[in-house]
Amino acid sequence: MKTVLLPESIRPEGWRILEGRVRIVEAPDHTSETLKKFIRDAHGVILRTGARVTAEIIAEAPHLQVIARTGAGVDNVDVKAATERGIYVCYVPDANVVSVAEHVIALLLALSKQLKILDNEARGGNFAIRYQYLPTELWEKTLGIIGLGKIGRAVAEKAGRGLGMKVLAFDPYVTAQEARRFGAEAYDSLTEMLAQSDAVTLHVPLTEETRNLMGTDEFRSMKPSAWFVNTSRGGLVDEAALIEALDSGLIAGAGLDVFASEPLDPQSPLTRFTNVILTPHVGGLTNESSIRMAVAAAEAVLDVLEGRKPAHVFNRKELMDR
Repeated sequence: MKTVLLPESIRPEGWRILEGRVRIVEAPDHTSETLKKFIRDAHGVILRTGARVTAEIIAEAPHLQVIARTGAGVDNVDVKAATERGIYVCYVPDANVVSVAEHVIALLLALSKQLKILDNEARGGNFAIRYQYLPTELWEKTLGIIGLGKIGRAVAEKAGRGLGMKVLAFDPYVTAQEARRFGAEAYDSLTEMLAQSDAVTLHVPLTEETRNLMGTDEFRSMKPSAWFVNTSRGGLVDEAALIEALDSGLIAGAGLDVFASEPLDPQSPLTRFTNVILTPHVGGLTNESSIRMAVAAAEAVLDVLEGRKPAHVFNRKELMDR
């Protein structure tokens, strides 16, 4: 019987799919040294966000055939090293679309309605703050979306149809006609789109091309009344530039679910801003989505180990070209 390694536990619904068909081994922790030891007997790995499967770890896995991510991003996998070994890198592109899109809308509403500040004041008995008219409406405001993939499109539809926002989009891989299908106006220039937006949300994968996509120049292009939301990956943002933008009033506030280093250091300057809402990388982790992700990742592992073609293979083209 083949072995599947779980560096972190998955939902019982995923376990039940694997049980009786493979030997399941759950690692005591997901440090590099532990993974190097436990991966030696593994034919498959189901990976969440805490563990990293590096080239060094892959080199310790002579039997490994598949690494399945319980999410859409694969930045915690050395895809090049896996591909060189002929290892499938599977991912789950659709399971958390609704969850993340809803989280974006929640952050936008929390920022525009000043919920963090008003909650604190109400708890302290300051009801007079209601006459300062801090909340603003999202109706007819402009939302700029960077990346019009599945999640970006879901956000566009919810913001446009649900909240009555005007939606702009920057995505070099999406045509203007495609963008219009989701109620968005396409922009060829990122800085021009940023300058027109009352709120900006990021929805692109983390690659060497997109690392620090939002930096000093980009934040300076935004309106001082605009909010910034990131639920994708922390590495997409130059965090020092974001802190500077918040300190100097270049932007009005931010809603952040992901960070350059996770977990977020409690001493991070980001924790001192009252106009910043922080959540612990939970955008895609609703009860419903976590079940869908565990099930899809388990099915992908079994597909490879039992000789079937999995539905979503990140390195499919590279494996075919080998």
